[in-house]
Amino acid sequence: MAELKRGKGHIPEMVARMYKSIDPRLHPAAGRSVLAHLLDLEARGVVTGAGDRWSLTA
Repeated sequence: MAELKRGKGHIPEMVARMYKSIDPRLHPAAGRSVLAHLLDLEARGVVTGAGDRWSLTA
C-alpha cells in the first residue's frame, strides 16, 4: 500500500524497493507474491489494475 501511495504502481518497481536487501535472484518470486496481494486487494475494491500498472482505488 505504501508503494502505491508513493505512485509506484509497477510490480518490478515495488519489488526493487520493498525487497532491496534480498538477493535479486529472488525478486521474481517476490513479484509473484506482490501480485497475489494486489489481486486480493483488487477483489476487495482497494486497488485497481490496468495492464501492468496498479493504483489505489479512488
